[in-house]
Amino acid sequence: MLRTLFFIVICFAVTSAQDTLDLEEVVVKSSLLLTGENALPVTISTWSNNGNFRSIEQELNNVPGVWLTNNSNAAQDYRISIRGFGSRASFGVRGIRILLDGIPQTTPDGQSQIDHLPLHLIQQSEIIRNPAGSRHGNAAGGVLSFFTDNTNQNQANIRLQHGNYGLFSTDATIHHNLSDNSKIMGSLNYHKLDGYRKHAGFENKSTYVKFTHQKNEVLHKLSILHFDSPYAFDSGGLTLEEVNRNRSQGRERNIIFDAGESVRQSQIAWHYKTPYQSGELETTLHFSPRVFDGKLPFENGGIIKLERDFYGGMVLYRTSAKNRFGQGILGLDFQNQRDHRRRYANRTGMKGEQTMNQIERFSSASGFAIWSVSVGKSIFDLGIRYDNNQVALDDYFAISEQRYERQFSRFSPHLGLLWKSSPKTAWFVSLGSGFEVPSLSELSANPYGSGFNPEIQPMSFNSLDFGFRKQNPFCRWEVVAFYTTATNELIRYELEDFPDQNFYRNLGESTRYGIEVDASFITFKNHMLNGGVSLASYKFLEKGVLKNLPGLPNTTTNLRWTYNKNNWKIFINSSFIGEYFADNSNEVSIDHYSISNLEIQKQFNLEYTPITIGFSVYNLTATNYFDNIRINAFGNRFYEPAPGRQILLSLKAGF
Repeated sequence: MLRTLFFIVICFAVTSAQDTLDLEEVVVKSSLLLTGENALPVTISTWSNNGNFRSIEQELNNVPGVWLTNNSNAAQDYRISIRGFGSRASFGVRGIRILLDGIPQTTPDGQSQIDHLPLHLIQQSEIIRNPAGSRHGNAAGGVLSFFTDNTNQNQANIRLQHGNYGLFSTDATIHHNLSDNSKIMGSLNYHKLDGYRKHAGFENKSTYVKFTHQKNEVLHKLSILHFDSPYAFDSGGLTLEEVNRNRSQGRERNIIFDAGESVRQSQIAWHYKTPYQSGELETTLHFSPRVFDGKLPFENGGIIKLERDFYGGMVLYRTSAKNRFGQGILGLDFQNQRDHRRRYANRTGMKGEQTMNQIERFSSASGFAIWSVSVGKSIFDLGIRYDNNQVALDDYFAISEQRYERQFSRFSPHLGLLWKSSPKTAWFVSLGSGFEVPSLSELSANPYGSGFNPEIQPMSFNSLDFGFRKQNPFCRWEVVAFYTTATNELIRYELEDFPDQNFYRNLGESTRYGIEVDASFITFKNHMLNGGVSLASYKFLEKGVLKNLPGLPNTTTNLRWTYNKNNWKIFINSSFIGEYFADNSNEVSIDHYSISNLEIQKQFNLEYTPITIGFSVYNLTATNYFDNIRINAFGNRFYEPAPGRQILLSLKAGF
C-alpha cells in the first residue's frame, strides 16, 4: 500500500514540477574517487546535513539499501547495514568503512563506532553502496564518509536541545580566520539521556578542533578530537513475553550485573596536500588511543578492560586531470592496531578475579592503483589493491606465555564503465570485490579456550551493479540493480554454556540481489519530495537449505516532503520496513512496520543575531516497533523495544 502511494505521489510530482527551484549540484569529496558524481560508475549517494544530532539517522534511513538501527542503546552504538554488510554486528559498525574528513575511523580489523564523531558539525556525507575493497581494503562492503563544516566566515553559534526521557544536548562552535591563509574551528558538545527503558541512560561530551592553512595550493590540515562517555548503560534484550508485559523494562540480569560501558577516545590527524610534478601528492597521518571499560551480564569474564592504540598513514599521488591517457591514483596505506584486552569476573557489578590478559595486534600494509579513462561518451574506471594483514595474540594469562599468529592476504580488483547518453543522463555498470577478515574481538571469542578461534575464516565477496541516473534542474533520480555473492559469511550466535557471550562462525555461501530507486523532485515552488525504495533478497545456504540472512528486511521504503519559505522549514519523513527474521533458522519473524517523523524550524533575525527555533516529533504515530534485534540471541531474548512518540525542542543562536 505504501509503495503504491509512493508511486502515485512521485508521478504527481513529475507532472506538477516547476523550474522555479533548482536541485543543488553536489560535489563528491572522496580522495579515492576520480570524477564528478554524475560521471562515476559507482553507486554513491551524497547529502548535506542540517546539524541536528539525529540528522545522520534520518538521512541514512533515506538512502535505499541502507538501514540504521539501535539509536537508543548507546552501549551498543548505531548499527548500520549497507546491502546486508554490517547487519550481523553485535555492537558498533562492522563490514563498512567510515571516514571523517578523509581520516579513517575504522580500525584495521574492520570495527567502527560513530558515537564519538562530532555529528553536529557534519556539513556533507557520502555513502558508497557497492563493495569498495579495491579502494579501502578490508571490511569495505560499503563506505560512509563525513565532512565537517569548512566555512571561511568568522562566526559562532550555540544550540540547546531538550526532549523526552531526560534528553538534553548542547553544543557551541566557533569559526575564526587567523589570517588570509589560516583558519580554525573549535566545538564543544554535551549529550545526556535517561532513556526510554530502565537502565538505558548515557552521558557524553566531546571536543573538536580543526586548523587549516592553505597557501599557493599547499594545504595543511590538523584536527584533534576528544570524546568522553563516563557511562552508557545496556538495558539488554527481552523475550516477547517480557515485551508484552512491559516494553520499557530493562532485562533484570543486565541491571543486576550493571551492564554497560564507559569510553574515552582521542584522535589527532594531519593531512598534507601539495602539487607534485604535474599532479598532486597527499599524505595523511593519524593516531587514536581508546580506553574502554565494559560490563557484561554474566560472571565469568563479564568485566572487560580494553586499551587500544590505532595509528596509521597513507600516501597517494593523483595524476593530472589533463592527461590524455586518463587520470590515476597510486597509493600506499599502512594501518596498525594494538589491543590490550583484560577480563575479570563480574561480581554483580564489582570487579572480581582476572580471567584473561592478552595483547592482540592487527597490522595492514596495502598498495593500490586506480585509473579512469574517458573515451568519447564513455568512462572506464579500473583499479586493484593488494592487502597483507597480520594478526597476532600474546596470551599472558596462561601458565606459560602463548603466542598465536594468522595472516590474511588478498587482491581486490574492480572494473567500471559509464556511458553518457546525454549531458545529464548516464548508464553505468560496475564489477567490485572485497573481503572481510574476522575482527580481533571475533577471533578472540573462542569457545574452545584461549587464543584465536581456529575455525573462522575471512569472508570474500563479488558484486555487480547496473544502473541509470538522470538529473535536471527539478529532478534527480537513480535506479540500480545489484547482485552480490559471498563465501564464508560470518554470523553471530550464542551458546547455552556461555550465556550472553557472542561467538562467530562461517555460514558458507550467500547471495544478495535487488533493485534500488533513489529520487528527488521539486514539486511546486518551495516544495521538494525525496524518496527511496529497496526491494532485495538476502539468502544463505545452510546444509543444502536456502534461508534468509537474519536481521535484514527485504523491503524498505522512504518518502520525505520538505517545505522551505520565508525562513520556515518543515520536514515530514515516513519509512516502511518490511518483515525480517531474528535467527538463522528463520523461525522467529519480526513484523513489518511504518514510522513517521515531523520537524519544523523557524529562523528569526534579531539585529545581527539569527535565532532558530525547532520542534520535532519522532515516531509521530506512536508505532510499537523494535529499535534493535539481537540476532540469534540465546533464550529468545531478541527484542529491544523502541520508544513511542518523542518530542524534541531546540534553540540555536548565531553570532
